[in-house]
Amino acid sequence: PEQLYDATWHVRIIPAHIWRWVPVGDWAADTAIAHLVGSGPYRVRSWQRGQTLTLVADSLLERAAPAVRTAIWRFATDPDAALNLVLSHEADLLETLGTPERATRVRADSVLRAISYPSATYGFLGYQLKGAGPLTDPEVRRALNQGVDRSTLARVMFGPGTRPPPGPMSQLLWIWDDSITVLPFDTATARSRLSGAGWSRGPDGVLAHHRKRLQFDILVPSSSPVRRRVAEALQEDWRRLGAEVTVNAVEFPVFMERLGRGRFDSYIGTWLDEPSPHGLGDQWTSAGIGALNYGGYASPGFDREFTRALEATSVAEARARFRMAFDTLNADAPALFLFAPVNVAAVSRRVENLEIDPFSWLSGLRRLRLRPN
Repeated sequence: PEQLYDATWHVRIIPAHIWRWVPVGDWAADTAIAHLVGSGPYRVRSWQRGQTLTLVADSLLERAAPAVRTAIWRFATDPDAALNLVLSHEADLLETLGTPERATRVRADSVLRAISYPSATYGFLGYQLKGAGPLTDPEVRRALNQGVDRSTLARVMFGPGTRPPPGPMSQLLWIWDDSITVLPFDTATARSRLSGAGWSRGPDGVLAHHRKRLQFDILVPSSSPVRRRVAEALQEDWRRLGAEVTVNAVEFPVFMERLGRGRFDSYIGTWLDEPSPHGLGDQWTSAGIGALNYGGYASPGFDREFTRALEATSVAEARARFRMAFDTLNADAPALFLFAPVNVAAVSRRVENLEIDPFSWLSGLRRLRLRPN
């Protein structure tokens, strides 16, 4: 099944009669409509990079022609700008709102409705495991993880339905298993772990060990206010434990560059799951170091169990092996898995027949209808 999945989910069909003549390095900047070839019910009429993309229904379709004849994408500079387009009734649909506050603003507008649907996203704090900092000590990481009430943080930040994941997985991923062993929220045990590892409070309340303070930063992209808020909540929780934590917000390109170079102590990350857990290997196995495993987590035990799970020949066997793999990962504490949200879309009440596929909500566009004003 994994081989079939790889062949159908990841492979893109590119029309060679057009693109073989264009250098691959130029593809991303090519906006020539004549270079776009597709088989769907719409064609691209115009494209202004960074502003709008306009689709029109294919006039050659004789049957099952979409009811919405023209669909226009508006591209916004940030989430608040996108929300304002919907609240000003300049747009009919915003795929995800992100925070409970934004959803409340939408529900207060009689022209709009808020629709919840499953999310394929999970969020986490990843630790830097390379170097000589305090976070390279697994006992310190376990203590920090036990000092955070993940359930409350997830609910407050993202609203009802959001859950703290038992590992690197969204609520949609079939390997989700509540029996996976997770370090429980327990501040007394967290303090005991730190004390047992040789950390003691200084006059200013910050823990130190051999004159080295328990001090580190959390890297977040400045384009994501919600990730910054999550980082600030962790900062406060860990201050109570005796850690001195700073939040470092940088532009997204700088954020990604620093992740790639390993220039961080910890960071708030989010991943969009694929329908298969296979992609988690790039994020958390040794083979992913230098790719998406930015923290450098390397565990022969986890790698072995993860590989065995992918090779399983039945769902029951795969579930059991994935559970063993994530038991190992959680015990090593290379990350703190924080939230697996439920998405909320903002939709105009004139939009009908909306069904959102969280892996590809665009797939339902042809079924939409617009109620006359």
